[in-house]
Amino acid sequence: MNRMKIYLLSFLMMAISSYTLAQTVKYSVTDSTKMTVSGTSTLHDWTSKVTEINGFVEVDEKFAKSGKVKKGDEIYLVSVQVPVKSIISPRGATMDKKTYEALKAEEHPEIIFNLKNSPVASVNGEVFTITAQGELTIAGVTKEVVFQVEGKQISAERMSFTGSYKINMTEYDMTPPSAMFGQIVTGEEVVIGFELVVNK
Repeated sequence: MNRMKIYLLSFLMMAISSYTLAQTVKYSVTDSTKMTVSGTSTLHDWTSKVTEINGFVEVDEKFAKSGKVKKGDEIYLVSVQVPVKSIISPRGATMDKKTYEALKAEEHPEIIFNLKNSPVASVNGEVFTITAQGELTIAGVTKEVVFQVEGKQISAERMSFTGSYKINMTEYDMTPPSAMFGQIVTGEEVVIGFELVVNK
């Protein structure tokens, strides 16, 4: 009897899993995606470009098939991984090295964001908004985050998500980079800006 219960439970779990998968559609991050990391210092403002972004967006199957976004449609999951050493500064290798040290790249080589289930809050034509709630992991520290994202249904096969999020480096146990024996110090606040473009 116990063995039969185990078999039955396994079957039910597989059935539920299959049903869940059938109800969602996955869009993959494309090369059109853009992301920057910007901040300030005692000398000048700075912006570094992210050159590699991996991940996917999972949405309600009805949302994906209709080609039209409606209020209440579900964004089930957004998973984004950014290799720390893909963050490149136009100011050269010295700035990059200090960035990687601050982000503890050797110990924690990726910045990771995972969005929890978030419904579409409003729709205006092809543009929609969501309140993104999820977890952001930087330098091995994970924090709950909430921020606004503007989405756009480009086609039934393609969507974009645009937004920004400000962090304080010290909240992620990071030490702001400095140079010239401490005469130049980076500000604690950094803004991550993105345009995530995904295809089915």
